[in-house]
Amino acid sequence: MIELAHVSKVYRQKKRSIEAVKDASLHIRKGEIFGVIGFSGAGKSTLIRCINYLEKPTQGEVRINGVDLGSLKEAELRAVRRKIGMIFQNFHLLSSITVFENVAAPLRLVKAPRQDVNRKVRELLALVGLEDKELMYPSQLSGGQKQRVAIARALASDPEILLCDEATSALDPQTTDSILDLLLEINRKYNITIVLITHEMHVIKKICDRVAVMENGEIVEQGRVLDVFSNPQKPITQNFIKSIFDVQLPEQLLQKIRSDSVSGRLLQISFIGESASEPILANLATRFTLRPSILYGNITQIKDTTFGTLVVRVTGDDSSIEAGMKYLAEQGLRVEVIAHVGRLD
Repeated sequence: MIELAHVSKVYRQKKRSIEAVKDASLHIRKGEIFGVIGFSGAGKSTLIRCINYLEKPTQGEVRINGVDLGSLKEAELRAVRRKIGMIFQNFHLLSSITVFENVAAPLRLVKAPRQDVNRKVRELLALVGLEDKELMYPSQLSGGQKQRVAIARALASDPEILLCDEATSALDPQTTDSILDLLLEINRKYNITIVLITHEMHVIKKICDRVAVMENGEIVEQGRVLDVFSNPQKPITQNFIKSIFDVQLPEQLLQKIRSDSVSGRLLQISFIGESASEPILANLATRFTLRPSILYGNITQIKDTTFGTLVVRVTGDDSSIEAGMKYLAEQGLRVEVIAHVGRLD
């Protein structure tokens, strides 16, 4: 559907060059929700603007449905862009016209018949839950309502792709969730491919199928959201995961463990899907005569899948602990030894 092959974008300012995107390659499948996450200045906005050629890459290729956008004439490129909707952090609504006319604007540009415009706009306003706001002006709406208008406008041209540039960053958490639920509904109802950029891991975990992590213009890690959550490879990804799961144990608790003479290990256990409901601690106690105790636990929903993590103190002899850890791995759990109890540094 969308392919970026070794895309780079360099801005030149007098004698200085700024490499905003460096050798980025992605393959985004039709109908999926793909997230790009990174801190401010990572190159996310430039990358997403390369997808619809609002920014022409300095090198590399952008292909949509197999067509290299760099090979198209301007008129052909405009035709491709009509099938790519875009929503922004600051909504970009026209303040001087009504909600109805904001949504109708793309249809007016292509001179759609009046009756088609009326039908389409009202259909879209109903989809985003604003059918009673069509005669209001943007200044009379809340931030979440403005973003719903922007989404309706982006859908007016029946796009195959929807690009979201920090679409929830200006919204409060509750409104953010409602907008994400709306995007998920649109994706499922129309099979529209959604590419969103964000600096919020909550956005990624709630609706994305796959994610790419950007740092200093480079894509440093990418994969299924579940895989990235359960086994982050890069320090920046690990920092993002900590915003969801902060497994830093209190120093007072660590001191108590240090002073304990009973040997054992601290384990971090990650659960995915159905394994999150298994009685693994009870099984460790009964099958391997171990004494597990929970020091930390968290469970969350990553799109349609349950994901959880536990920090468990396990006491017992080394051979029983090793056997217990092998058992956990056989159940499809990820087990990491944080430290040896009694020998914490």
